[in-house]
Amino acid sequence: MIFYGSKGKHLHSEQASGINCDHCKQQTQHTISVFGKYAYIYWIPIFPMGKKVLSECNHCKATLEPKQMNEQLKLACQNTKGNAKTPIWFWSGGFIIAALILFAVYSGKQHDKDVINYKQNPQVGDVIQFKDQSNYSTVKIANITQDSIFLIANDYEISRQSKIYKIDKAKNYTSKPYAISKDRFLKLFDEKIFLDINR
Repeated sequence: MIFYGSKGKHLHSEQASGINCDHCKQQTQHTISVFGKYAYIYWIPIFPMGKKVLSECNHCKATLEPKQMNEQLKLACQNTKGNAKTPIWFWSGGFIIAALILFAVYSGKQHDKDVINYKQNPQVGDVIQFKDQSNYSTVKIANITQDSIFLIANDYEISRQSKIYKIDKAKNYTSKPYAISKDRFLKLFDEKIFLDINR
């Protein structure tokens, strides 16, 4: 279950003097308060959703929204709203999401660089993902000689490449190693049969 919604937070208050109250008809002091609204997911603020201004007559305690205010009180509210700054933490969830996206992009690019290096310099224990017709599986490098690479096939296949981690377990590599040349190893990547390599 995803918990999401919006909340309000008091940001700023000011006193405005000498303004007529349309409710009690007294020229008195008003407390003008600004509230900030923000969207959240799992109680983490994601982004601000604007500000709301209310005034309270210090004489009769009537609370008014801008549409109920006279022009003098509206002007005082606009000035108070302009003095209320949106807290940076209203954006905290947005910053976290942006950081995660940037990290994912960086990790993806770094992995692409690593794959180029791993293909040219394979090591025992490297796991190669490959596509076999409509399914996906892995092979593990068991040994490397001057001319050949010895691979152990995974005993299982899976229908989605993103789910390969479910079958990439040490207990699933039980078949006898077989050898391919280093040139053939690289060509299988060029032919998009070998798709990825992890170390």
